[in-house]
Amino acid sequence: MSKPVREKAVVIGISGPSSSGKTTLARLLQRIFCGVNLKPEDSRLNTFIIHEDDFYFPDDKIPYTTTASGEKIQDWDTASAIDIPFLAQALHYVRENGTLPPRLRSKEDQNDATDSGVSDELVQELRGVVGSRLRSKVAGKDIEGPTIAFLEGFLLFAPPEQEQHVLRSVHDAIHLPLFLPAAYEVVKARREGRSGYVTVGPALEPPVRSSEDGGDGGDGKAGTDIDLEAEDDRPPQNFWVDPPGYVDDVVWPRYVTDHAWLLIAEDGDEDQKDGSQALAEAELVRRIGDGTRARTDVGVEVAPGCGSAGMNVVLRWAVELILGYYLNRMGV
Repeated sequence: MSKPVREKAVVIGISGPSSSGKTTLARLLQRIFCGVNLKPEDSRLNTFIIHEDDFYFPDDKIPYTTTASGEKIQDWDTASAIDIPFLAQALHYVRENGTLPPRLRSKEDQNDATDSGVSDELVQELRGVVGSRLRSKVAGKDIEGPTIAFLEGFLLFAPPEQEQHVLRSVHDAIHLPLFLPAAYEVVKARREGRSGYVTVGPALEPPVRSSEDGGDGGDGKAGTDIDLEAEDDRPPQNFWVDPPGYVDDVVWPRYVTDHAWLLIAEDGDEDQKDGSQALAEAELVRRIGDGTRARTDVGVEVAPGCGSAGMNVVLRWAVELILGYYLNRMGV
């Protein structure tokens, strides 16, 4: 049995393609775990959600890409659009303090919420299971349970063999990585059915650091630290609407190439697993097919059903994994 750790928060990373149910799952998990009594004397479990979308660079610092048709559009689905050093810094703050930094004010929670398809009865059932098991394990013990932080985002994980990967600092700050596969057809239908997304807005003066002005250089490490204790002074938000063809031109190809190390080709060939970009983007997309098969030997927990399981099944799976990990982390 592992020894209790002194960190004040456990970070659960929930990733997958756009529209795979990451935010929905995170919100359901928070409802189940938040405020659960750990002890009869009313010691309650604290939880919160961290949205990767809250770490986008300002709108005028989002990089551009050229589509197959020659159109130049902004690319919100690349690591270069995310302030990775800021995200990694915030995650370390969470682990050390057990709270969200004051700097982090969510804009993601202003976006449309979708129906989870999960009944209140199931949420209450699982909440009861979590409470009962936690209390039975900590009864009579002088243990302070750490906060649970649910981090959800489309780019969180890095291949284990690549120490210099752009997302390494983020991946290494996650205690338990969960991956939700979703088929191309599902991603396309759901993404194109959305009205749009609230964004940060234009950059302040002087501009927030970016690869263009010598900021993070694309390696996710360099850049000036952000004062996480300061209040959020970002400007009023804008609203982004996907241009026609954005899923096929940007969202799906970016997802496949960024996760080539994790996804398995339709023929079972894993030559693409190191994410070396040896294969052209179009060839990777063709080989991955609907994108529902993921490796289970790289330290990432993959949801059951290859993207076809309902949220009820996925939720039960996630609760069991998180509960087991949390109890082990507490050393009970």
